[in-house]
Amino acid sequence: MTEPELHIRPADISDIKAIMALEEGSIAHPWTSEEIGTLITDPRKKCLVAVLDGKVVCYAGSETVLDECNIGNLVTDKEYRGRGFASVLMNALLEDLKDSGIKKVFLEVEHDNLPALSLYEKLGFARYGQRRGYYGAGRDAVLMRKEL
Repeated sequence: MTEPELHIRPADISDIKAIMALEEGSIAHPWTSEEIGTLITDPRKKCLVAVLDGKVVCYAGSETVLDECNIGNLVTDKEYRGRGFASVLMNALLEDLKDSGIKKVFLEVEHDNLPALSLYEKLGFARYGQRRGYYGAGRDAVLMRKEL
């Protein structure tokens, strides 16, 4: 029996509930459904989902300003981590951004989130700074960027 294939596609309003489940299961301060709705519908933003066997297992969101972009969301369902889905999704998002004329991409990640730091470095992001206490007391953000 073959394993189901991962499909990457733009998120739509019907995905809000699934995205909220990812957020609430993984993030200390999850986005609201209204914020996720804006991420999906605002033309300056992009939201892609990775779907496996009909289930949203990962999503990524970004916001563009002129020829730059900030990736603010990348969440994988806890049951599906370590299988490369975030990497596939991020590559698809970066390609989409490049095709849209984006030249630089920025993101921040918690300093002790080693899997995410490793993923971003493998994707070619470089560290350029730090924001102390960005995620709360003692929880610093590592600032990263990538030229497309």
